Amino acid sequence: MKRQIFLIIILFLAFGYGFVRTLSSKESKAYNGEGSIIYKITYSEDNPYKDKLMLPHETNLFFKGTKASFITNAMGMVQMVNLLDDKNKKFTSMMINTLGENFAFSDTPEEVKEQENSPEIKIEPTTETKMIAGLECNKAVVKDLTHNKKFDIYFYSKIRVYLGNSPYKDFNYLLMEYQDTRYGLPMILEAKKVDFNPIDTSLLTIHGNYKWVDKSTFLSIVQNTKIPL
Repeated sequence: MKRQIFLIIILFLAFGYGFVRTLSSKESKAYNGEGSIIYKITYSEDNPYKDKLMLPHETNLFFKGTKASFITNAMGMVQMVNLLDDKNKKFTSMMINTLGENFAFSDTPEEVKEQENSPEIKIEPTTETKMIAGLECNKAVVKDLTHNKKFDIYFYSKIRVYLGNSPYKDFNYLLMEYQDTRYGLPMILEAKKVDFNPIDTSLLTIHGNYKWVDKSTFLSIVQNTKIPL
C-alpha cells in the first residue's frame, strides 16, 4: 500500500544573503577544505509542515575546493542530491528514486540571483567560541534586515567551503551551526560529525540518467512522490 509523503528539498544548505562582514587576519588565512559533515536538522516551532510526514532530520555535506554536495535520504528509497559548483556558478538538484524515474534541474541565473539576495542580511563575527563536533568554532551574529530579526551562527574559520546560491554565498567558511529557510521551511543545522579525510569526488559530479525539467516541475514531482510505508 502506498501513502503520499511530503519530501522537502534541502538545496543547501548555505544561504544567499548579501551581507557586510569583518574578519580577523587569522580567519583570512583559511584554506580550501576537503571532507564531509553529517548535520542534524531540527525545525522551529512555527514550522508550517510540522504535521507532514518524513521531514528529514539529517543531511550529509561533501566538499572539496569550490565544489560541494548535500545528500539527503528518505527511507533509503528516495535520495535528494544538491550539487554546488561555485566556481562555474552551476547549481543542480537531483531526485534519485529507486522505485521510479530520476529527475533533475539546474538553477537559472535569475533563480541564483534571487536566492543570493533575499533576504538582505549582515553578518558580524564575534570573539565568542563554542566546541561543535570536536572543533572550536567562532560565533557570528546574523542580522536579517528584511525581516528585522537576528540569530547566531557558528563557523570554523580555518576551512573554506563554497556553498553558493544562498544567503551565505560570500561567507565561505565551514558552517557548523546555522539557520536556513527553504520553500518556507525554517531549519536549524548543527554539525554532529566532521571528517577532513579525502572524499569520493564522484559525489560532486552528475552521473546517471535523469529527466531534466524546470524548477517548478521538479518541486511538483518531489511533493507528489509516493513511497510504500
